[in-house]
Amino acid sequence: MKKIKLGAATGWSRDRFGPAEDLVKHGNLDYLCFESMSEVTMSEAQVKKVDDPNTSGYDPYLVDRLGPILKECKEKGIKIISNQGWINPEGAAEKILEVAQSQGINNLKVAAVNGGILTDNITDLAFAFLEDGESISDYKDDIVSAEAYLGAEGIVDALKNEADVIVTTRVGDACLYLGPLAYEFDWDFDHYDAIAKGMVVGHLMECACQITGGYFSDPGYKHVPNPGELGHPIAEVSEDKIYITKLSNTGGVVSTETCKEQLLYEVQDPANYLCPDVVADFTKVSFLDAGKDRVEVICHEGVGRPKTGALKVLVGLKEGYLAEEMMLFAGPGARERSEVAKSILINRFEQISLRPKEMRWDYLGVNSVHREASSSLEETPYELILRVALKTESLHDAEKLRKEIDPMAVNGPSGTGKWGPMGNRVRPIIGLRSVLVPEEEAPTAVVYRE
Repeated sequence: MKKIKLGAATGWSRDRFGPAEDLVKHGNLDYLCFESMSEVTMSEAQVKKVDDPNTSGYDPYLVDRLGPILKECKEKGIKIISNQGWINPEGAAEKILEVAQSQGINNLKVAAVNGGILTDNITDLAFAFLEDGESISDYKDDIVSAEAYLGAEGIVDALKNEADVIVTTRVGDACLYLGPLAYEFDWDFDHYDAIAKGMVVGHLMECACQITGGYFSDPGYKHVPNPGELGHPIAEVSEDKIYITKLSNTGGVVSTETCKEQLLYEVQDPANYLCPDVVADFTKVSFLDAGKDRVEVICHEGVGRPKTGALKVLVGLKEGYLAEEMMLFAGPGARERSEVAKSILINRFEQISLRPKEMRWDYLGVNSVHREASSSLEETPYELILRVALKTESLHDAEKLRKEIDPMAVNGPSGTGKWGPMGNRVRPIIGLRSVLVPEEEAPTAVVYRE
């Protein structure tokens, strides 16, 4: 029976580099997949494009990640699928071909999966933001980007045309794995249970080492062996069986517990996981221990239902500027001195007419994450870090914060320590909101370089 092996090289753009090489050398893979996008990286790409219209638009780690493994993958017949194309997959494809030529790799075919860029016409579609129901048309002058989450069919088309490397723009993360499975097993996209099975595999694999012990260990409750050398996951898929495992000589653990946590990661409604190609019902998925670091994934009948026909589109909006500063206090009276510093700054902001759109004060380590839900600060800790962050309409207003914080080194209360990195400490904000659009508004196109 046909069996396909897929390895997860990365779980996001800044993941470790070594696991990809280990998987290529020792994994006996058919596919190596690089997940490198998130809402954060999309925002980062758009900010760079605002600052520099000539920026590449693809993952800056593209060459560092693919360069070391490209030749061996070609020699072993391992197909590479990556969403490192970000907002310029064609540019990424050309760069990959340039790397191949420099390494003497012949007959490499690179596909760029494009489409879903709706920046120029999203306001014409007259939709409302999912977050608050506001009309997107009201934000026409602030929109810098609009990208749809595409499905897996572009990847399938590229594989049918014998691409060795497929680099995509934004696709649903799990589609990096669904695409090769649909191609290999010739699944029709109307076969909902099969497509949902591919989505389940993709969702389990998309965060790479999160299913092999990353983001899992909790001392006293959940143990992960050798967490400094986590192996990345391998999915072994046949028509009737799915297994998740990892290389035997690596750290971490694959268990039914790690699989359950990853299955529910970033899922709002497990019974209705909305994907571009299908609606998956994770309540019809179960796991079975199949040996050391090996788990069988069982997708029961009814795991898939027809897709909604709508695609989620992330819309990037200019939202002004962010300025952030910190002051450090230590020793007796740290809390009282930090409050004096805060009152000095609030008074100074009034004097210089600094009136931000939003302002927040946090004590890092005390209430900066859970905010109002945090426990009250009943006792003064030995050390405190006071953070102030402003959101302003203009760059000029944002820069005022630094001009008030830096003088605190000599104007503040006793023992005021200042966090003072060099360079620009103000950055533009590209906010991300979402809308749903009919899928026909975001067609996929595949181009080839060889």
